[in-house]
Amino acid sequence: MDQIFESHFGGSSNNSNGGETDGYCPKCRADTSHIILESYGDEIRRVQCAVCGDIHAFKKPRGTAEDAEPVSVTRRRKLEKLDWMQGIENYDRGSAVRYNPKTALSLHQLVIHPSFGVGFVSEVLGDNKVELTFRNNVNRVIVHGRGINDEELRGDTVEEQELRNLLKLEMGPTPEEIAAERERRLAEEEAEKRRQAEERRLAAERARIEAEQRREEEQRRREAEREQKRKEREAERKRKEEERLRLRAEKEAARIAAKKAREEEQQRKREERARIAAEKKAERERIRAEKAKKREEERQRREAEKAKREEERQAKAAERQRQRELKEKERELKRKEAEKAKKLKELERERQRKLKEKERERKKKEKERLKKLKELERERERAKKEKERLKKQKELERERAKKEKERIKKQKEAAAAKKAKELERKRKAEAKAAADAERRRIAAEKKKEEQARKKKAAAAKREAERKKKAAAKKKAAAEKKKAAAAKKKAAAAAKKKAAAEKKKAAAAKKKAAAAAKKKAAAEKKKAAAAAKKKAAAEKKKAAAEKKKKAAAAKKKKAATKKKAKPAAKKKKAAASKKKAKPAAKKKKAATKKKAKPAAKKKAATKKKAATKKKAASKKKAATKKKAATKKKAASKKKAATKKKAASKKKTATKKKAASKKKAASKKKAATKKKAASKKKAASKKKAATKKKAASKKKAATKKKKAAAKKKKKK
Repeated sequence: MDQIFESHFGGSSNNSNGGETDGYCPKCRADTSHIILESYGDEIRRVQCAVCGDIHAFKKPRGTAEDAEPVSVTRRRKLEKLDWMQGIENYDRGSAVRYNPKTALSLHQLVIHPSFGVGFVSEVLGDNKVELTFRNNVNRVIVHGRGINDEELRGDTVEEQELRNLLKLEMGPTPEEIAAERERRLAEEEAEKRRQAEERRLAAERARIEAEQRREEEQRRREAEREQKRKEREAERKRKEEERLRLRAEKEAARIAAKKAREEEQQRKREERARIAAEKKAERERIRAEKAKKREEERQRREAEKAKREEERQAKAAERQRQRELKEKERELKRKEAEKAKKLKELERERQRKLKEKERERKKKEKERLKKLKELERERERAKKEKERLKKQKELERERAKKEKERIKKQKEAAAAKKAKELERKRKAEAKAAADAERRRIAAEKKKEEQARKKKAAAAKREAERKKKAAAKKKAAAEKKKAAAAKKKAAAAAKKKAAAEKKKAAAAKKKAAAAAKKKAAAEKKKAAAAAKKKAAAEKKKAAAEKKKKAAAAKKKKAATKKKAKPAAKKKKAAASKKKAKPAAKKKKAATKKKAKPAAKKKAATKKKAATKKKAASKKKAATKKKAATKKKAASKKKAATKKKAASKKKTATKKKAASKKKAASKKKAATKKKAASKKKAASKKKAATKKKAASKKKAATKKKKAAAKKKKKK
């Protein structure tokens, strides 16, 4: 129990909690740097990955042998390590080799790496691994001694001259000096560009002023020509107006004379017609008097005959009336029986009609229900297709964004090479442009002169054509009016159809828009959730980095404390330093001076970048939240408006249905009334025809009786 307590709470004096070690991370699936959380003596038990922050039991790095003895953290801290500059100056340059995994490396041996540059072996680890220190004291753990024979283990040695050249390159100008030189060069190029641009602007300004002066002169000349032509046209118009007035006066005099002659001729004809009419009237009066006398004589004769016929008719009528009354009674009985049968048939027909109407309405409702089901199915399929399309679109956008990044990268690389060529090409183009401008000016002046000549000839032609077209336009206008009237009728009919179609299309579009908006809202919610997850992941990473920095700071403090050396070591170090050349001292001092501000600047830039990133991420999150709230409010409003519109539509449809039912009931009532009135009229007509037929029969019987009596008398 005591051991467990000590391992957890630092009770043991020789534990290495808080230190760093390399190990295998199961979450990262790679060998990474780990912070020691729990150890007992030299045995490491629990660690935290410095990359992903995962806490797990310590696992040896991949490739390590089970029987290899791991170097403890406490032993590592005790090892003395020089920085890169001291190591390069102090260690033997004759044993320098090029890095190869097959080459066996020894402690303090100089190594030339193809990626990291010149370094030296600062520590030999277990299982064919060494720690190399490169420029800016960058440490890298790499593999060595994997060769089979002595030649491979010996490796490729490097000559001292080549090593010196490589070190010169390594100790070249600092990034700040390179940046300052680049800025100076850019400032000079910018000043040159500004000067050239100013020269071009002045040249363009001069050319513009000259062109403006030329345009003004040309405009004044054209204005004078236009004024002269206007005066000529005005004089021609006045002459034509005078000619038109003269012709109009002559036509008016001729029209008045013709009118007088017509009036005199009309008066003569009127008098002649009146005389002939009076003669005809007198003749007609005489003939009418003669005819009236004859008619009176004929009338008296007829009245005598009529009195005789009337007596005979009355006798026959009495006989017919008796027979008619008998027949009328029989007919009335038959009519009543027929009406009863007819009423029964009508009732049966009405019942059949109602049954048919009910069946028709049931079929109609069934059709509407099936239609709605089909529309719902179609809507679901459309929504499914829209989801698939949006998914594909997102994938395409991701691929496009990736390609766009690669293209921009290539473009930036090509832009630097292009700039130099572009400057040279611009110089040549400016010289060429000046020569071209001069040639164009001369050509433009010639072209303007030719155009002026052509315009004069074209104006004369246009005037002649205009007169012809005016006459043709009058005819065309009359035809156009007729065509316009026909078109208006067609357009009115087409508009009605288009309005009906637009309403249907608008309704379909609204449905599609509502579905699309719902999908967009769902996708936005997903995007917001993904953004939150990313932000949380970034915070975790930042926390892990902070922990790592704190652990590194602790480690440095511990290293500084343990590096307290005895006086003998200090004397040896002082003696070795005195032996070093003064030039080397100067170089060291210079490099240290350069390295300190550079490191400070880098740290400051990193801090600024980190603060900017945090501020940007906060702003983005705030903007996203605002946008989300706005969208939610907009969607709610739209949903409310849609509900209102839907309720309005429903009420409108109900009202329409009610009005249709009322209209249908009114129509039915009207049709019934019409049928009843028609039946009444038909029955009245039948009765009238029967009466007429009866009266005719009576008259015929009377005539027959009268004729029979006359025969008897004779």
